Amino acid sequence: MKLSNQILNTLRGYTSNIVDDVIIEYQKGAHDKKKELIQFLNDVASVSDKVSVVLMPDSENHNPLKFEVRKNDLSHGIYFDGIPSGHEFNSFILAILQVGGAPLTIDPDIQKIIVELNEDLNFETIVSLSCENCPDVVQALNQFAILNHKITNTTIDGGLHPNMIKDRKVQSVPTIFLNGEEFASGRVSIAKLLDKLMKGNNAKVSTKSSNMPLQDVTIIGGGPAGISSAIYASRKGLDVTIIAEKFGGQLTETIGIENFISTPYTTGKELTDDLKKHSRQYNIKTKEHVSVTNINQGEIKTVTLSTGEIFQTKTIIIATGAKWRTLNVPGEKELIGKGVAYCPHCDGPFYQGKDVVVVGGGNSGIEAAIDLSNIAKSVKVIEFLPFLKADKILRDKARSLDNISFILNSEVQTINDDDEKVAGITYIDKSTNEIYHLKTSAVFVQIGLIPNSSFLKNVVELNNYNEIIINDKCETSQSGIFACGDVSSIPHKQIIVSMGNGASAALSASDYLIKNDNSIATANEKISVQKGKKK
Repeated sequence: MKLSNQILNTLRGYTSNIVDDVIIEYQKGAHDKKKELIQFLNDVASVSDKVSVVLMPDSENHNPLKFEVRKNDLSHGIYFDGIPSGHEFNSFILAILQVGGAPLTIDPDIQKIIVELNEDLNFETIVSLSCENCPDVVQALNQFAILNHKITNTTIDGGLHPNMIKDRKVQSVPTIFLNGEEFASGRVSIAKLLDKLMKGNNAKVSTKSSNMPLQDVTIIGGGPAGISSAIYASRKGLDVTIIAEKFGGQLTETIGIENFISTPYTTGKELTDDLKKHSRQYNIKTKEHVSVTNINQGEIKTVTLSTGEIFQTKTIIIATGAKWRTLNVPGEKELIGKGVAYCPHCDGPFYQGKDVVVVGGGNSGIEAAIDLSNIAKSVKVIEFLPFLKADKILRDKARSLDNISFILNSEVQTINDDDEKVAGITYIDKSTNEIYHLKTSAVFVQIGLIPNSSFLKNVVELNNYNEIIINDKCETSQSGIFACGDVSSIPHKQIIVSMGNGASAALSASDYLIKNDNSIATANEKISVQKGKKK
């Protein structure tokens, strides 16, 4: 593939500040795509005299599409196996920039943890070039490799390695292998990657006090509700910090958005980028790729992060959103990444020309069915209720497509496998109690969301759905702690509703501080005096 002049000119701007020489070293071997790969690499290298392409010296094992991005003679363990175009083009360019000296995007406290990992960790990340979640994982692991010489990451284009996909039984992207064993599948944040690595090594993070001064408002969550809260709180002149595993939250997994008022159409990525740009107009401190592990209540609240950092805040706004709800039936957990999926945009391409099932007749389920109808041979939608819950415009579109059909008033009981891959489902017709067996190659679960509130069970009151109970001022059961968005008990889980709810939470937090700031200041003085006595 030949890069356009427009792309090359853009790359010249990006690479103009490269400090260290970067070498792209490719391996010998014949492949139908080899000429295209070399053309692609040389086009990229042509934009900077700091970047060069060389042939790897002879070695025993040659992989014709594999190449390394390295600094001079120093290996950083960053490899690509394939042509990183599509959504992985940015991952490749970012690897060049970061190997060449550009700053990493990982929080410094997290960098320290990565540097201290003391074992050989060889990651292989299998991706699809059409997967929007894959670059986040690739870019994270590449930074891990730059930080720690014991870590390597090879990004593999699954579309160019069908035999590998078959042998490893990969049916979901990204799928991460660590030292030859499957490690994780699907969207996974830096915080969760580190959590899995540290649990596997029985490592513990030591706690330490932050240098950050007492905050007025700490917002936990970086989705539409959280960023809205941060902007409104900052506009009130308050000291604001956002803590988020990943900015955008569920928004980053949303492809098309057509109901965001004033914007006829946008995508989750575009809206996330717009939210980030808007938030940068204000003095908002951000801590990304970390999670909150503990909250101590009181007039002055103490927040402990997954990095071990501890800091204090006057108020907290919880905006942690939600994650995909699971079926909780036999076979589901065991077959995740083997035919059970939650992201049709990422994993749909694996089922070209095959029969698939979507569980869920709401907006998410019907949108998934419509998307999959362009790829799959047939799509069957199974809905628990005797009717579809999706908006009429989506129902009408789905019913107009010949390869989409509906099974209503039915409940999935098991997901069945053959050779560790999804082979079918068993479901019950609730009106007749008859049991049916349906062959399928994949099951896409789209049955709503579960609030991310598990870390709050002893902090604030939750309802039967584990949502944080709030009143019309976004107040929780605990003074000075507010909640908003999909993690809360508001009835409508929509982007625009979450944004408005986030604004309300910030305004309520501001009102709380106006009314209580004297007592909070007194409490803070007491804490300072106690610390002084200990010294």
